[in-house]
Amino acid sequence: MFSGCKLANGSDGSKSTLDDTDRSGQAGSKREIVVGFYNVENLFDTEDDPAKDDSEFLPEGRYKWTNEKYLKKLDNLARAIGDMGTQGPDILGLAEVENVQVVEDLVQMTSLKQRGYKVILEESEDIRGIDVALIYDPSVFKYVSHQAYDVDFPEEPDYTTRKVLVVEGKIGGESLYMIVNHWPSRRGGESESENRRVTTAKVAREKIDEILARDPDANIISVGDYNDDPVNRSIAEIMKASVEREGVTGDGFYNPVGALHNPNGVGTLTYQGKWNLFDQILVSHSLMANGKGHLHYIEGTASIENPEFMQVGGDGPAKDMPRRAIYRDEFQENGFSDHFPVYISLAKK
Repeated sequence: MFSGCKLANGSDGSKSTLDDTDRSGQAGSKREIVVGFYNVENLFDTEDDPAKDDSEFLPEGRYKWTNEKYLKKLDNLARAIGDMGTQGPDILGLAEVENVQVVEDLVQMTSLKQRGYKVILEESEDIRGIDVALIYDPSVFKYVSHQAYDVDFPEEPDYTTRKVLVVEGKIGGESLYMIVNHWPSRRGGESESENRRVTTAKVAREKIDEILARDPDANIISVGDYNDDPVNRSIAEIMKASVEREGVTGDGFYNPVGALHNPNGVGTLTYQGKWNLFDQILVSHSLMANGKGHLHYIEGTASIENPEFMQVGGDGPAKDMPRRAIYRDEFQENGFSDHFPVYISLAKK
């Protein structure tokens, strides 16, 4: 599908054997395939990159970002990722990573290293110098190709954001397209910044429609930090994503994670005491079919990964909120991110 693109440790010659074996090699076994997303909040290394706004994350910077702190954050994130689903994710989209190397460092942490994750990342011109990435277990997801698309803002020619990453692979011989997103923030106000997210949504939707034009039954999963809730225009209208399974048409998406949202107590991050659910996983109509032999979403598996060890804890009003790695400029030894990760499970009958 795509060609001429940089692949960070992604292309491999392994064969996907999901149809016949699980990871332990037991013939005839069937297992769930965990697909997730995690905004890891400012995963920067300690090296100065003149092309990026990383001054706060240097040993002499605002956060006194030392190698010890960096490795501790990596270890904490690896623990959180390894805890997702029943065996950790087989495919995971990431947001707020500085470069390929920080993701390579992450997947080499002890709790993840045995999975042999491969990494795909394309550098963007984002203002903050952060990007999206995809990691995947090559024994489950067989890489085919990828492309990353810039987002232009005609009314704001100097504004930049993360690329929209599109990855094509196969699971048990069946194609799956992964779209990884991190849309513009709500800085300046939700309504004032909405057009930036709508513009980015249109780019993602355009690439999805191009895939569907070639194959109306294509399996597509769009993951990301959309900086919008499931009911917002960018998700509900532009991406055609519904939290109601019955309302999904041929080119629409089912938003099973979005269906979990409750501003008064359920989400992936908080703002001014209310829960938002910016981190979502959109599943194409084709993945909702349960036909024999076909890859499909397992109903009821959409989850927000929020165990107690990732929460602030204590008795205060913030007790169940995400425990950040840096809070009020101070490094938190047991911190993770300001977002909880999300995941779903697929199966192939």
